[in-house]
Amino acid sequence: MNKVIQLKTPTVKTRAEMESLMREIARLKLNEKLLLSGMDAELQALRDNYESRLATLTQLLAEKTEAARAWAEANPDEFGKRRSISFAHGTIGFRTGPPKLATLLKRKWDGVLDALGAKRWGAAYIRVKEEINKEQLIADAGAGILSVKELRNIGVEIVQEETFYVEPALAKVESREIAAVA
Repeated sequence: MNKVIQLKTPTVKTRAEMESLMREIARLKLNEKLLLSGMDAELQALRDNYESRLATLTQLLAEKTEAARAWAEANPDEFGKRRSISFAHGTIGFRTGPPKLATLLKRKWDGVLDALGAKRWGAAYIRVKEEINKEQLIADAGAGILSVKELRNIGVEIVQEETFYVEPALAKVESREIAAVA
């Protein structure tokens, strides 16, 4: 379905040729934007078509699942010692999740942290995450507080990448040129 197109890179020798190349790039970029907006519009229409039907199905599934849960809770003897029951069209049951901590009523995690800190044995249950403050290192180097030598001594250097860009002026491309490509 997707074709691989072999492109040959044009050789640009003069500023006039570069100006012509920029016009072509701007025209192509505008065409790309038009195609993308058309695709987005079609995708949105497709989503709109399915979303209401999916919302109805999701609501029905939630209602049916709740009815099944209510029946299972009302009939624990049907399960015996098992955690699930198999039917011709599926299985219902209860899964036990992994253990987790929850605060007591009217307690907050900050209070738990303070209470652990006050206990002699509580420090074993408090995590402290150490990480490098990279932003501060860059700021201090830029302000002259840290030297390049000091940074190298700790095993880092400040680098900046340079990337090439082409920024077409899309408003200047004429509409008849767009129609010719599309």
